[in-house]
Amino acid sequence: MKLELYNIVLYEWKSMAEAVNSSGDTRVLPGERTSVAIVVPLFPKLPGLRESLTSLAAQTRPPDLVVLLDDGSNPGTETLRAELPELPTEVIEVEPGTLPSAVNAVMANLAPYEFLGFLQARDRYAPRRIESCLAAFESPEGKRPPGLVVTGLRPIDSRGQPLSPDDPRAAHLARLWAPGEGGAELADWLGCGHFPGPFSNIFVRRAHLEANPLPEIAAAFHQTAVLIAALQGQMAVLPEVLLDHYPPAPPREATPRQTTENLQLHLSVLAALRDRLSVSPETRRNTAAYHRAAWNSLSGTREDLFQQIIMQLAAAASPEDSQAVLTSTLRSHEAQNPPAHWEALLGGQDPLDLAAYADALRRTREKLDDAREEKERLGKIAEAAQDSGWVRFGAWIGDRSARRIMELEPKNEAPDQPATSRGSNAEAETGPVDSPRQ
Repeated sequence: MKLELYNIVLYEWKSMAEAVNSSGDTRVLPGERTSVAIVVPLFPKLPGLRESLTSLAAQTRPPDLVVLLDDGSNPGTETLRAELPELPTEVIEVEPGTLPSAVNAVMANLAPYEFLGFLQARDRYAPRRIESCLAAFESPEGKRPPGLVVTGLRPIDSRGQPLSPDDPRAAHLARLWAPGEGGAELADWLGCGHFPGPFSNIFVRRAHLEANPLPEIAAAFHQTAVLIAALQGQMAVLPEVLLDHYPPAPPREATPRQTTENLQLHLSVLAALRDRLSVSPETRRNTAAYHRAAWNSLSGTREDLFQQIIMQLAAAASPEDSQAVLTSTLRSHEAQNPPAHWEALLGGQDPLDLAAYADALRRTREKLDDAREEKERLGKIAEAAQDSGWVRFGAWIGDRSARRIMELEPKNEAPDQPATSRGSNAEAETGPVDSPRQ
């Protein structure tokens, strides 16, 4: 799964042979009108909901419908309609319960809409978010479009103001995004930490969500949804910052409950990918890459415990099942080719530290960008100086710096006569002061 750097960071889709449904063309054609519904849960009740709704009214591409999910815990539901007087708004009542179960329950109501976005209290859409996310589904010719899109985040405080880069929450978010900005592939990037952030950052094709319902037993259901899409090659990352997010405090030491929920999350991902893992080499490669990088996860993933669970599950499998899996794996492309890092390891180099490598690569790219900008700036200065009459006059009288500027002219252009009437630079710099003009 190779990372391609355009304005949209788009990861390769699975091959047609691996597709669950390969019939039909689901690409979004440029200029084609698509239907978008934004789902706004009114629970759990949190401050900042009105500001979140206001951000929908400021969209350059307004949603076709705003759905307010009401479980009966918010007495001011009807008054929230007044925040969106110009947008079609519908209140859908759901049974009290978890948010993913509520979203799955209303999918039938959203059948007329091709794309779905989500927005929770305290989060805010940037004005171009819907427009830009739709553009991310306009895949290049010959490539299948993604099913799920996430964008860059701007961390904000409780007043809606941007956090200082030195704030621990902003610094943690920057660390989560650093591997991808440094060139890490998507599975490795997610293994380093859950960079997409909140449920509000998910913009999804409805058909994808119907085929991959939100897991109702997972606490971090949005992280599960992201992993299921990404490991199948069905996710795109739009680096542009298009969502304001009020982040929680950075994780320190995971509690037993958090560890349990995280392990259950990863087991639910494997269960959701069960059919794909048995037939899709891409899904297997991505899943293996993810768990390899998760040993250094910033999101509290206990990969050591997860590996112990996998070993026990493998030990409990029947000999027939184990042999079938072994045979299938040995036929894969990976089994026929040794890992690329083996040569480096056997040559005495240190094992690859993905986060450090990505950070070093990012710094190198920043230096190259700075050097490129400086070169362009100096080029513009030199171009402007060559047209200056004062510089030409200085070159004509033999000024060294003016001569050097004039030497920057392309060799295929004939120099102006006044600048060369006294001969070469050597003559101008070393000749006698009283030498006669030629």
